[in-house]
Amino acid sequence: MNILLVTAGYSIFDAKGQLNGFLSYLTDKTLSEKGHKVKISDVTKETLNMDRELNKLLWADIIIYIMPVMWFNMPAPLVKWLGEVLMYEKTFVITDEYGEGGQVPADKFMIVTTSNMKSNDLGKGFVLKNASHIDDLLQPLIMTNHYLSIRNQIPTFHADNVIAGETHWIKKDYVKHLNKHF
Repeated sequence: MNILLVTAGYSIFDAKGQLNGFLSYLTDKTLSEKGHKVKISDVTKETLNMDRELNKLLWADIIIYIMPVMWFNMPAPLVKWLGEVLMYEKTFVITDEYGEGGQVPADKFMIVTTSNMKSNDLGKGFVLKNASHIDDLLQPLIMTNHYLSIRNQIPTFHADNVIAGETHWIKKDYVKHLNKHF
């Protein structure tokens, strides 16, 4: 399979973006060793060539987004990348049925996300009471993929409590997740 890793980890507050970079490295290494072809788009780089980014997007069979949850959404560099790489008549067209004009050939996507919230915080309290699963926070990215006709979602991997908590479990659990789904 042709797999595009779209990584959006960067330094903000106490987070330095290193975990997202490590998860990208692990993904590339694990999937390349399985014989998949992997390309990486680090959307935090200011020097991205959008023609090259578009070609990578149209090349991919599977897209994996590796990112921190930022203010209950995608980080700004990923939003910017999507805004620039998604082009009318190249990645989508307008149709009578809204959302049925996706032109991206990939048929699967996966989200790998990091956050400082604990998984057991989901569905609790005022802010998260309506978000019982991490995907509830990731609907803008999920819906964007569906709009592009990438409709099969591989289960999300969420590394939680990454600033205040223990992180030793992440490598083993993530490689297990990759091996299960690829």
